[in-house]
Amino acid sequence: MKKSGPISILIVLLSVVVALLLLTPSFIFYSTKPEQRDELVSKHPKIFKKVLNLGLDLQGGMRLVLEVDRSSIEASKDKDLLDRAYTIIENRINGLGVAEPVIQKQGNDRIIVELPGLKDEKVAKEVIGKTAQLQFHLLREPAQFQTALSVIDNVVAGKAQKDLGSDSTKALDSAAIKEKERQKLAESLLTGRDTSHADTAAVDTKTKSFMELLAVVGDQVGVKDDDFKKVKEILARQDVRQALESAGLGSNAFLWSHDTTVISGKNYFTLYYVKANAELRGDIIKDAVVGLDQMQGGNAKVDLTLNTKGAHKFSSVTAANVNKFLAIVLDSTVYSAPRIIQKISGGRAEITGSFTTAEAKNLALVLRAGALPAPVKIIEERTVGPSLGFDSINKSFFAGLAGTILVVLFMFVYYKKSGGIAIFAMVINIIGVLAAMAAINATLTLPGIAGIILQVGMGVDASVLILERIREELRLGKTVRSAIDAGFERAFVTILDSNLTTIVTALLLLWKGTGPIRGFSVTLILGLLISLFTALFITRVIMDVVFKKNNSRMSI
Repeated sequence: MKKSGPISILIVLLSVVVALLLLTPSFIFYSTKPEQRDELVSKHPKIFKKVLNLGLDLQGGMRLVLEVDRSSIEASKDKDLLDRAYTIIENRINGLGVAEPVIQKQGNDRIIVELPGLKDEKVAKEVIGKTAQLQFHLLREPAQFQTALSVIDNVVAGKAQKDLGSDSTKALDSAAIKEKERQKLAESLLTGRDTSHADTAAVDTKTKSFMELLAVVGDQVGVKDDDFKKVKEILARQDVRQALESAGLGSNAFLWSHDTTVISGKNYFTLYYVKANAELRGDIIKDAVVGLDQMQGGNAKVDLTLNTKGAHKFSSVTAANVNKFLAIVLDSTVYSAPRIIQKISGGRAEITGSFTTAEAKNLALVLRAGALPAPVKIIEERTVGPSLGFDSINKSFFAGLAGTILVVLFMFVYYKKSGGIAIFAMVINIIGVLAAMAAINATLTLPGIAGIILQVGMGVDASVLILERIREELRLGKTVRSAIDAGFERAFVTILDSNLTTIVTALLLLWKGTGPIRGFSVTLILGLLISLFTALFITRVIMDVVFKKNNSRMSI
């Protein structure tokens, strides 16, 4: 395939267009004023999954180092203590609503937590440091859930009618006409007979029914992740709470699932309606281990062992609620809601289902984590203000800009038009690295910026090797076309060897490093891979296009 052929040119153009498209959400997000970003996120809930995230050192936030105190723990209870603590901390941090938090285990006793963009450090410390609460709640009957949904739907519709204002009588009449439709939809959501309304995306709750934000997820009701924040806000509204109290439903609560369920390629959170008062607490559990369910074809299951007091309570609760669902709740988040098949006595129980081994291990970990015997202490705390992060960005930007200007001047002066082509390839390289990081939802940190600057230098070094080889070929009297071909061919092995050895080193840093070191290695690896493409392919294509008409003279 000729490098100056239409296919090669098309590949270069497509590469640039794709990179720019991947960076568009990041440009939109960071060009929006900070005070207006919450509104942007509410309109585009998935934007955090598409933007290039800024690390703690660039946008400010909090960094905590937590340590598990093992001093009062018996050796027999020391098993997976750090994993259990990690599960609790992760669950709580997810509840803070921080975008892209970093939670890492360090050694055998420590957990590092980074919360970029955190606005309330006091609340974060209180949430992270509180005692774990593992509870078991009974799910309410479908009829009660249906009633609650209808009440909420009426409140939301009533709000919309009030806002319409111009013709309140007509709006009320319209609501009365649609009441039967809402009741039918509520029933269909709980019986699974009709999902035609469930996939309708609600753009605005003033014009869409609350029911249209819901969908059937197995035996429960789910909410698309796009609508998760919207539904959560509706459930937290004061008028909704008052309406549920007035309807005699104040002793119940809405809880969300920890994980999402994928249906037709879309992620759904499950919405549970439970009794507010817990039936059982985590202190009844003596142990929880993963086993194999031979009755279900060897699927993974979780075997529970209860203490003496817990065995009696568990027997009473299961006997009185056969065929009902019992939600396993850690810090107000539902990890599983198995059905009670029969009375369970003897202090042993099993949770079965279509679990993978990993899912069963996670559930067993949650059940053990509810009775975490070791305290977790904050041994190091560091807060980076937004102004300091902004200052870091500015200094990094000017340092990178100054270095880039010097490189550009050198390349133009020393290699003329060919140097300009190398610089253009370098710009594409930088755009490509940032686009790749946005595509994988990576986080850009100060060490990451250092990695980008380093790989830019290596990219320019590759261009210098190519251009010097081309110069040597031209001195031998070869034509421009032949010199370009020979120059790239002779430089190829050297460039590949140089980049691959650096990539191997960066992979070791990624494997063994933590925090800033990993950020540096990620950007360096991406940069070097893309640098190979820009130096050996894009630069070649552009040179062929620019110099193909003049085979006797080349600006180099």
